[in-house]
Amino acid sequence: MDESESIHCKLIGQHPKVSLFAEWLTHEDIAASTNKIHRTLIENEGMREFAIEQISDWILKHHIADSTLARLKRKRENIIKKYGLDEYLNQQQMLPVAEKTMRGNGAEIILAEYLQEASPLEILLYKLRYNPNVSQSIKGDDVLLFNKENLYEQIILGESKFRKKPGKDVVKDITDEFGKKLKLPLSILFVANQLGELGNEELADELEELNIEVKHGKVPVVNVGFLLSNHNTRSNVEKNLYSENPNFIFLSLGIDQPEELISRSFTLANDKLKRGIEDE
Repeated sequence: MDESESIHCKLIGQHPKVSLFAEWLTHEDIAASTNKIHRTLIENEGMREFAIEQISDWILKHHIADSTLARLKRKRENIIKKYGLDEYLNQQQMLPVAEKTMRGNGAEIILAEYLQEASPLEILLYKLRYNPNVSQSIKGDDVLLFNKENLYEQIILGESKFRKKPGKDVVKDITDEFGKKLKLPLSILFVANQLGELGNEELADELEELNIEVKHGKVPVVNVGFLLSNHNTRSNVEKNLYSENPNFIFLSLGIDQPEELISRSFTLANDKLKRGIEDE
């Protein structure tokens, strides 16, 4: 069977052939059954530094709007003179510093970027920019993707998890969320409201109507669970995954020292933020 005809590809698209994910990760679409659809991702040797460089850029993009960076650049001389840049940014808390939040956000960002590369759908709103308390995880759908050209074609709803060590409990958490029945998105109106406030009222109106059609079951929805953990991830998912939802796919990424990937990516993102404000 042609890979593009597999149930994995029908749900979320083919593994990217270009971009970071093509170079950083290989994949295997494990033979699907009635109760299990699983794509596992494998890190290519020697590509960790390359991945950290790219993920750090995504961290900034998902957390901080261009307009915010432009405002900080305009104010940088006064900021640095009065407070010092490090103290000012620490007080502003533009990026999380708690390990738990960094790991959760990092997994969410990787999932969002992967699904945008694999599928024809896209993120309409970077919701982490709207978190009133960056130290804590933001509520609502982790990842929500739409076809901007035809909102009614399909929606992808993703839930991400990070664990230093995978186990039955985290797989059960994800399958309890998605594996028993199709889960519908909860954040469409949030996206609509924010886009409306940004001046994109036409798209906001369309999303409000879409939300009604989704509740009536008239819009195809794909559920994706994602687990970022260590090298035992694939085997633990395979052992414990059981789903009765035919539109649910489990995506797993098992790497050595996953906590290092996230912590170093956030450290580099902070460094890039400071350099970006200081540079002309």
